[in-house]
Parts: sequence; structure tokens; C-alpha cells
Amino acid sequence: MKTLLFLNGSEGCQTGIEDGFKYLLGIDKISELEWFYYTDYANKHTNGKALNEMLKRAETFQPDLVVFFHLGDFQIEKKFLIKLKNIDSKPIIVYDEGDMYGGLAKPIKPQMELIMRHSEVVSIRGLGKFHKQVKKYNEKVIYTPHHNDIHRFDDKENVFKERDHDIVLIGNKVKSRMFNFIRRLPGAKERENFAEMMDAEFPDQFKIYGNGWDSLGTNQGPVDFYKQHEIYENTWITVAYEHYPSIPYYFSNRLPMALMNGSLYVSHYHEGYEKMFPDTDFIFFFKNNDEAIDIIKYILSLGKEELICRSEKARDFALRQYTPQVIWSNFLKNVLSILN
Repeated sequence: MKTLLFLNGSEGCQTGIEDGFKYLLGIDKISELEWFYYTDYANKHTNGKALNEMLKRAETFQPDLVVFFHLGDFQIEKKFLIKLKNIDSKPIIVYDEGDMYGGLAKPIKPQMELIMRHSEVVSIRGLGKFHKQVKKYNEKVIYTPHHNDIHRFDDKENVFKERDHDIVLIGNKVKSRMFNFIRRLPGAKERENFAEMMDAEFPDQFKIYGNGWDSLGTNQGPVDFYKQHEIYENTWITVAYEHYPSIPYYFSNRLPMALMNGSLYVSHYHEGYEKMFPDTDFIFFFKNNDEAIDIIKYILSLGKEELICRSEKARDFALRQYTPQVIWSNFLKNVLSILN
């Protein structure tokens, strides 16, 4: 199966997707592989020229499978999709949306709706009402969880036995530019409250990385995405408050990144977590801030050897479940399954 990937972002930034599909090529699940960073090309030229280049590459390569990743603000046209679907190879078109959408703050964009309607399969990161919304545009929807996007840079053999940080949160403080009280990402206000609580409750043990936290004494400022693994591997406990807390089975790439680096994970509960992570003693979920405090104090009470033991189990779990190789293998299997 000849596979063409249309990747978003700057050239070379999607290391996880690249590595996952190169793995599929190496084990002969796909026969040939090419990719093209269409938004990078559009930023250097124009949106229209990017569409022309995409079609040109597809006509030259004649893929059996074309996967689009996260359109964002990129404008796509119906006539382009029709031309793409009618090249000689008549490829399967799949759209993978790695971001979460919904509500007034972040509705599904018209160009996303268009490509969802014209794809054979749509892949998303959450279920529940988001899944139901996407099914209005396409009946064939599969669930593809996040993976460790920067697994390529993880060259350690074992978890660190000495660490610099007790508790860390990596995430931005997000506010809408207009109508703050109405148009704000679900979970954004709760993340802000959680961070303020952590800052007050654990002033000497907690550190927060990201934009917008200047008012907190524990603020460390932003950290480069490709350097985040250096924070996680040096931290005993990673805490998180995800956006879209009401979306079942959703988690961001922070969860697999933290676990793979041996950091125990404490997060706000999403429906389905108990089914995804049964019988684990390295992932903890809370439904309110008081419960979060109790969980963190319990973990901090554990001896060092116990923390290391659980860290090793966290890394082993993530290596089995959330590498790019595992996630994109499952993605391809699920695409082919839903089409048969």
C-alpha cells in the first residue's frame, strides 16, 4: 500500500508520525511512503500553491492511501478533494484530527467539516459528544489516542533514580481574546484554579512550565516542546488538568510523554480512564482539587524504592501502549477494518 502523508506544522516537526509510518514501511505493512509538510509550504508560498503542489505530488506518486493531518487554518477546496480522489490510483482518503474541538471557544472549522465529509475515514482523539459530532459529517470514525510525539529523542535505557523535581505541570494558561467569560476553552478556568491551588499548597515542591503563569511564584516560564522529556525524566510526579474534561477517553500527548519518561501521572478524571488504565499504580485521577491534594501527598509519602519501581512500570506500560510505532500500527489496522 503506497502511502502519502500530508503533514501540518513546520518541516520535520512531526517526528512521531514520521517514525510511526517509517516503522510500518519497515515491517511491510505499507509498500512505499512519502510525506509533504503542506502548511510549511503554504507559509513559504501561498495556500493555493500548496494545494497545487499537493495534487502534483499525489499525481506523481499515485498513492493507495492519503492521510491528512490537522488542517487548522489551512483552506481546502472541494474541487481539490474531488481531483485528488480521482487520480489514477483512486486513493483512500483519511483525515486525522489530533486536536480537540467543540463549544463556542473552538468550533469545528468549515474546512475541517469539508474534508471530514469527503474522507473515507476520520480519526479523532476523543469519544462521547465529540465522536457524535464528527459522525454527523462521516459515519466511519475511529479513535486514535495520542502517543509520545518526541519518542525519537528518548535514548535512555532506564528511568532516572535521582531527580531534580518533585511535582511538575507543563501547560499554558489559555484565555480567549474576546468574551473571556463565554468563549473560553472547556477546562481552561479549571486548569487555572488547579495551578493556583498547587502553587499555594506545594510552594517548595511544585514547578509550572508554560506561558501565562507569571503571577505564580512557582512559574518557570515556557519550555521548548522537544525539551519536555528532559523535564519529565527529572520529575517524580507530573500533574495535569486537560482541556475538554468532559470528553471520554481523551488525554493529551503529555500523558504518554510523562509515563515514558518514568514520571508518575496525576490528572483530572475523564470518563473511560478506569477502562484504559486498569490496575495501575502509577496513574492517578481526581475529580476535585481536594482529592488531587490527597493523592499527591500520598505519592510523596512513598519511599524512594517504591517510586522507582512504579516509575519503571509507568515507562514499560507506555512503551507497550503509546509509542508512535504502536499507535500508527493500530491506526492503519482500524482504517482497513472499518472499510471492510
